[in-house]
Amino acid sequence: MVAYRFKYYSPAVMYVILIITLSSLNQRIVSTYSWGIQDFVLHFIEYNIYGVTLIWAVLRDKPWRELRSSFRLAASMGAVSAIGDEFYQSFVPSRYSTMEDVVADIFGVILSIITFSLLMKIPFLQRLRQNA
Repeated sequence: MVAYRFKYYSPAVMYVILIITLSSLNQRIVSTYSWGIQDFVLHFIEYNIYGVTLIWAVLRDKPWRELRSSFRLAASMGAVSAIGDEFYQSFVPSRYSTMEDVVADIFGVILSIITFSLLMKIPFLQRLRQNA
């Protein structure tokens, strides 16, 4: 059972470690390597990918009638991670945290959940999920 959970939760855990590492960087470094993309969009993309890893972790072997609770769990985990990341970032020198970043993070997670749920209604992907 532990190996089973590790297999599906490890992408989400590794991605959270990446998010924390990026949050620890100096603001000048982040600005230099953001290629002029707005902060809101960067947060949205970052947490959209994180939302996919969360859905991958919580949807394993769940019947379709239990998907709503899995979606709520993934959204809650993403929201708590977003709030925790911004809280952590408020203590990092040269970094700042804003509610706009939290909103972008949560919006990214929720959109990835919606997209994933719509894609899983495609019969081929539904069979792929059941055989994974």
